[in-house]
Amino acid sequence: MITMLPATRTLLDSLDPLPYRDRMRHLADWARTAPDRAEVCAELRAGDGYARHLALVAALVVDDRAAIDAATRDPLPGLRSVALTAALRAGRLTGRVAELAAMDRRRIYRTLRVSPAPAIADALIGEIRAEYGDDEAAALLPACGEATVRDLLPDLAHTARLDRLARRHPELMAAYAADTLAAAHPESRAREWERLAAAVLALTPSLALDLLERFPPEDRLPGDPAGYGALATHAPARVARLFAAPARTGWLRRITLPPSLLRRLVVLPDTDLVPLARRLASIAPLLRVLAPARRPALYDAVLAEQDPDRSRTRHDLLDLLPANTRVLEARRMLTVDTVRADEDLTLQVSAYLDWPSASAALEVATRAGDPGVRARAYFRLVEAAGRSRDPDVVAAVVTRLTGLRNEQDPVRAAALMALAEVARLLTAGVAAALTRLTADAVDARDTSVQSTAALSRLAVETLRHHVEVPELRDWALLTIGRIGGDSRMPVLARFDLTLRRGQETLVFAALRDWVASHLDRGSHAPLFVLTAALGRRAWQLPGLQELLHRATGPQVADAVARQAIEFWLADPRTRPARVAEVLAADPSAATIPVVWQTLCARRTDLLDRVLSGRVRGRFGQAGVRWAPPWPTHVTRWLPRQQAKLVEVLAFVLADTGVDVWHRATAVRAAAAAGVPGRELLLRYADADEVPIAEAALGALVWTDRPDLALPVLLAHAGDDRARVAMYAAARAAKHLPPADLTEPFAALLSGPAKVTSRKEAVRILARYGPPSSIDRLLAVYTAPDQHRDVRAAIAGAARQRLDREASWAILDRAVGGSREERAAVLAAMPYAIPARHRPRYAALVVAACRADDREVRRAAFGVLHHWSRWAGDTTDLLVDRLTDLDEPLAHVQAAILLSGTDYTALGRALARVAEVTDADARPGADLPARRRIEVLAKGASALGHALGSDADRSVPLAAIRELAARPGYRPIALTAMLDLGSLEILVELADRCAGRPVIAARVAERIGRRLRNERAFPSPAVLQELIERLIWREDLAGGLFAVQLVGIGAAHGWAGRWRDLVQALRSHPNPDVRDDALAITMS
Repeated sequence: MITMLPATRTLLDSLDPLPYRDRMRHLADWARTAPDRAEVCAELRAGDGYARHLALVAALVVDDRAAIDAATRDPLPGLRSVALTAALRAGRLTGRVAELAAMDRRRIYRTLRVSPAPAIADALIGEIRAEYGDDEAAALLPACGEATVRDLLPDLAHTARLDRLARRHPELMAAYAADTLAAAHPESRAREWERLAAAVLALTPSLALDLLERFPPEDRLPGDPAGYGALATHAPARVARLFAAPARTGWLRRITLPPSLLRRLVVLPDTDLVPLARRLASIAPLLRVLAPARRPALYDAVLAEQDPDRSRTRHDLLDLLPANTRVLEARRMLTVDTVRADEDLTLQVSAYLDWPSASAALEVATRAGDPGVRARAYFRLVEAAGRSRDPDVVAAVVTRLTGLRNEQDPVRAAALMALAEVARLLTAGVAAALTRLTADAVDARDTSVQSTAALSRLAVETLRHHVEVPELRDWALLTIGRIGGDSRMPVLARFDLTLRRGQETLVFAALRDWVASHLDRGSHAPLFVLTAALGRRAWQLPGLQELLHRATGPQVADAVARQAIEFWLADPRTRPARVAEVLAADPSAATIPVVWQTLCARRTDLLDRVLSGRVRGRFGQAGVRWAPPWPTHVTRWLPRQQAKLVEVLAFVLADTGVDVWHRATAVRAAAAAGVPGRELLLRYADADEVPIAEAALGALVWTDRPDLALPVLLAHAGDDRARVAMYAAARAAKHLPPADLTEPFAALLSGPAKVTSRKEAVRILARYGPPSSIDRLLAVYTAPDQHRDVRAAIAGAARQRLDREASWAILDRAVGGSREERAAVLAAMPYAIPARHRPRYAALVVAACRADDREVRRAAFGVLHHWSRWAGDTTDLLVDRLTDLDEPLAHVQAAILLSGTDYTALGRALARVAEVTDADARPGADLPARRRIEVLAKGASALGHALGSDADRSVPLAAIRELAARPGYRPIALTAMLDLGSLEILVELADRCAGRPVIAARVAERIGRRLRNERAFPSPAVLQELIERLIWREDLAGGLFAVQLVGIGAAHGWAGRWRDLVQALRSHPNPDVRDDALAITMS
């Protein structure tokens, strides 16, 4: 601006001395009232970035649409972004979006999602999809209207954020999810649920529950359990049934349901809660959110299937039961043999009795000769007193503990730790006894860190619960002082989490003298400890704030003043004014992070004080010029302040005596400082010191004009700075229109740049370039002597533009190219490829399975199962692979190859290999055909473990049954049948084991292993009926199988029929069965 309107100069002068927020308020008031606003703003729009920002803010205030629309083409990305958002929210979209930079397009999509304008989104999405593919179109899809979403969702679902769509279009999302799940193969339904989980849980509760019930996941519920909270609020009974499904028991025992979900479920009656509670690993979380009056009934119902004469209750459950129930349960447990036989366990349980009984039971142990026994006894004695909830009982115990003066330190420490847990029940009358306990513990010759820590915690808990009781408060404060002194002040409990509104005033009044007495001695530790304990409540206490203010003065140590300043500035409401006061007292306070951040963001009017030269004061480092840390909100600064920041950073950079990494940090900090910062970075981009040069190159793309960095960065694509430069170039490319990317990257790809640079250039051009980029990449791919790694990168990039034939031309060549190119093709997963292209892409995978390179074939077969749904009939291909005896095959590989198919390949492969004569095997091979059949059978077993319980296993079972009929293959076939079939197949297996006792024993062992890994069991009634059928056979196999199955009774406490079944097996006709049954322990 050579000549400036007087009104413009007046405006700028009036804004100059103001902090940012006041500056913006003043500008807004001026924009509403100034008669010459249009002329001034026109002049500002012709100025620098600061002036244009002022013009844009003024335009936004008065809704100057022409000025806002003009700002959408501003060279500064920050201003463009603001203008684009404002225009879109007003329902306007000027220019052709497809020609904008990627960052601007993303801003448009984000704005349309937040402020929906379906008409704009519907008109835009077709062009965006045609130009930039499914990924970008999917980002815009949630902003579109219902008809557009219905048409495009099937094609874009693979890359869309389905949860966003679910919130905006729940009915359409529910219909898509239903169609997808209905069409999914049983083996792939779990994968579909994993993909759809977040979207389904974001639907309205009724729609989500309908889907979960119509297409129930087999062994687990999809998504985060916390996401079921809204569903439980809507229909708690339906959610409880979903979680309590028998098939999900194993999963439910491995997770912990969040309290937020359980709180919504406990509104159900006990009859609806019991099935869920029985399947939880622990009912403690459920009892914890249940009203105490309801806990006994639920507890009894959950444990009803266990034998009361043998079952033991976990102690965390006993703590959650009401007193009467807890005492009854403890008395029952004391009659259990395993408890009575263990003295320490007996004492543990006795501590849960009513107080008189617990005290009497623990009395003897407190006088035991072993100090460890005494320590545990006193700990349990204090716990029992706390469970009584009677302050008089606790007072009596405290008095009794004063007799521990001559005890060993571990005993005192245990008693004090337990006493801290019952501090809420202390009364004023025990203060004298507590004083004696403190003296005994502190003065003892053998006192330990454990004792002083326990005493400290007891004092802190007492202060938290009884700050209004003078006797207990005084004892706690004296104890804290005696233990920690002024240097080791313990951390107080968080008062702000427990006090009622306004009680912080009482706490401060009670502790003020304690704080003041320490301040008089020069100790600020109590002041800081109390401030931290009060949290935000400290902001409401003028007296405490005044003490903190005094602690910031020059009369205190630097470290103390720094801590006091941080506490005093904690309240964001008063922070700006207080920062000015702190800075006036000592300019070096700017080096304190909270002060510096406030200067950057809110008190920009004070920046000149700290950027004008060396910062002097007690918080600065003598002889070292301060380099401001990474500045924030620099766009709020005046141009003058940005230039001064760069001057300070330049001084630091020029000082070679400063550590190089410190100087590199200064380089990065310059990026935010507008034009001066960018010029400083350019000056150091070719520095001799590697860290400095790399820091400058990396920071160029974080300036206000990242687009200008691209030529500088690409100039380093062939030197040692390429690693940093090309990584930064990707960000620069986001800020450039696609048409401007073709020329520089095409030149790089055709030049002598490093291979790694060319690979990164391929990725950038494919992602951010214009639609014609893929044609250019095809030419690069087909160039003679092109490096294989560059070709592989192009093959990977081609997957992003599958709607263009040039991409398929690249992929068709790549699947017959080098290993690296083929690996790039095989790296794709089906759900990352649009559904309409999956059959064609699957054909590439199939072609790779027939490659002449063994390693490529192995890799292709390794992913073929992912593509089998779209690959057509691959049975012949699979049979050839499974029966190729020259090609190594592991049973896991066989299982993977078979998964996702109709399993007919298994039977054909077994039949073909069985016809091979092992006598004709090559030298060194040991029965290769038999070994392959064993591998295939083991693969069938692995497949059985992986399949869901609702999967159709009839085809692989039929193939294994045929194998079992072949001589010499019965052992491995029966094992595979066991793993493939349900437990009902045990009867058939017992028939096939007739006359083969060794096989029967091996199968029985396998049954045991399967039961240990079983994810879900049938109901006890079904299991018991199966066991009876096996027992009634009275043969060895049936009996051994039944012994393995009956072991499940241990999980049910051997209650009911389980004990009778064990007794029946102990009288089995076969002696081997009887021996195994007698080895079962039911105690």
